[in-house]
Amino acid sequence: VPIDDHMVHRGDAVFEAIKFHDGGIFALDRHLERLEKSAQTIGLVGLWSRPQMVAMIVETVRVSGLSDGLIRLFVARGPGGFTTNPYETIGTQVYCAVTKLAPPPAEKYVSGVRVGQSAIAVKEGFFARTKTCNYLPNVLMKKEAVDRGFDFVVSVDEEGYLAESSTENFAMFDASGVFVMPAFERILRGVTAIRAMEVANMAGLKVENRRFRSEELQLAKGAVML
Repeated sequence: VPIDDHMVHRGDAVFEAIKFHDGGIFALDRHLERLEKSAQTIGLVGLWSRPQMVAMIVETVRVSGLSDGLIRLFVARGPGGFTTNPYETIGTQVYCAVTKLAPPPAEKYVSGVRVGQSAIAVKEGFFARTKTCNYLPNVLMKKEAVDRGFDFVVSVDEEGYLAESSTENFAMFDASGVFVMPAFERILRGVTAIRAMEVANMAGLKVENRRFRSEELQLAKGAVML
């Protein structure tokens, strides 16, 4: 990747991380739909067509030789200069990499994970809802979690409402057993989070997408990272 690509020195790009397992790619259309929306939001033009993007992703997975992994797809402003001017570039670039999947240790699914409240400020709504490569707050949240001995930290907005983790969504089963996901106002609309809400609904659970504070979480039946 050229160092003068604006993705590198300005974070001027959008991306998706997409899991694949045993030959199947998880929610590919949903990920590509969100990628296209993010790109349109920040004025990235010249994208490949959806069929071209799918074909490129499938071929990259094939040549990786992996049966399980992560597709890391980036749509960047492109190389051409070191200022903040997006019009000095030669045009939109698409990068695709496939990496091994590193799930949490098996015992975490039995014993649970340690989660703390983050001191890092929540992103403003536009930047929270658009999946750009400007991820410094997310990096600092992960650093904070590691430094404090937590598996994850969850951010809190100015009014005390819980938001999201570094690269994960956060949800709870409230005191009544309702599956509650924080409102998609100051957090990313996670593909896995949406699917979890659908599965919970199909399982007969009541599902809500609303704001809640840590006080309500203390009375909850359980919580989950997604």
